Amino acid sequence: MISTARYKAYYNRWLDTVDYNNALAKAAYLLITSPQPIEHPLLRENSSGQMAILVIGSTRGLCGLYNASICRLAQTYVDIAKNSQKKLDIYAPDRKVVGMLNYHGIAPTKIYKDFAELPSDLQINALADEFIAQYMEGRLDFFGIIYMRFYSSTSQQAQMLTLMPLTELIDDLTTRATVIWPSELSFEDFYLSPSADKIIGDLARMLIRSSIRNCFVDAALSEHLARMVAMRNATDNAEEMIKDLTLQYNRARQTQITGELLDIIGGTGAL
Repeated sequence: MISTARYKAYYNRWLDTVDYNNALAKAAYLLITSPQPIEHPLLRENSSGQMAILVIGSTRGLCGLYNASICRLAQTYVDIAKNSQKKLDIYAPDRKVVGMLNYHGIAPTKIYKDFAELPSDLQINALADEFIAQYMEGRLDFFGIIYMRFYSSTSQQAQMLTLMPLTELIDDLTTRATVIWPSELSFEDFYLSPSADKIIGDLARMLIRSSIRNCFVDAALSEHLARMVAMRNATDNAEEMIKDLTLQYNRARQTQITGELLDIIGGTGAL
């Protein structure tokens, strides 16, 4: 019941942000596809050999294979980093998945213990600014988030969302099931003030912060939906078990009654 109520609240919040996210993606797409290339540290590829991922698991249990799917995907990226001879740092909120990561020998570099199910804007901004600074200084080659992506009430999947390099994030935002960029518009249709270089810097922070927030919303949506499904399946299984046990009880009871009647009839015949 709690998960049902929270799912509805998060779903309404998810719907409210669709237009805003699409508008950000349109602006970013038009900027990076301009005839005159824009130079910005967040658009280039670094070669420091350092990677970082944020792993978002469930806040509580009783949600099926939710955390197992997240952990399995994290293990995949650990193997990728090892094979490519790069260093990988794993960050995670203090949730159920942390224990599972430790069990599989994946020790998080940093655990955010004060994050709620949906962190505050100040926490998200601080988290984004921390990794943006590392990337702009060239100390980070890759930053992504492993989370349970919410597509619909019937489709959720553990995925990696790449936030930096920024071009990969923009590519993800503009190549979803519904194409959102206006093909009839071009970069020349816009007058930019201040310059495109200044705009892309501010827009990049907005995109990254918004994407991190959306990942937490998707994770919460998927978690509560998974818990609803798990509890419904548990209820159905319990009801089926009650039926089977009731049938077995009635059969045993009838067998006992039949045996007692046969004893009485046999005793009467002997007399």
